Amino acid sequence: METTGEFTLTADDVAAAGWLYTKRGLTRPRVLFSWFVLWLATLAFLTFVWGGVEQALQMPFVVLGLSLLPFVIVVGLTVLLVPIRARSNFKQQRSLQVTLTLSWSDAGLRAVSEYGTFTIPWSHFMAWTEDGKCFLLLESNRLYRLIPKRLLDTDQQNGLRTYLTQVGH
Repeated sequence: METTGEFTLTADDVAAAGWLYTKRGLTRPRVLFSWFVLWLATLAFLTFVWGGVEQALQMPFVVLGLSLLPFVIVVGLTVLLVPIRARSNFKQQRSLQVTLTLSWSDAGLRAVSEYGTFTIPWSHFMAWTEDGKCFLLLESNRLYRLIPKRLLDTDQQNGLRTYLTQVGH
């Protein structure tokens, strides 16, 4: 059984996890397809408002730029607000601020804190993702477990990935 040792999450850990979770959600194929369809509808609306295809083709870069503007604003606000909101949640939620020990084995992910000890079998996770800062193990579309990479050496990260391959991506 591999273990992290005792640690406490930081606001930076939670912000990194919030960003990774958001990025994963925004880049799922279904979401990307929805964004594309919405962009086409925006483009069609702007073409109609502009006075038709002939008029819109006289200024194609303006029409394309205006059709992308709402998406640029949404992504920009997301990049700005996700870390702010995650840090705010960290300050409010005391359960994120307790000392914690994580370990993993064939049985699953085990957590020990002042709230108790529990093991989540690997089969209870529906997906996982990672970036340079953390692993996220998703129990549902809205609930995830965070494992900061700052706690793990390369061998531990590889060992954890071995178990996570059972989960899927």
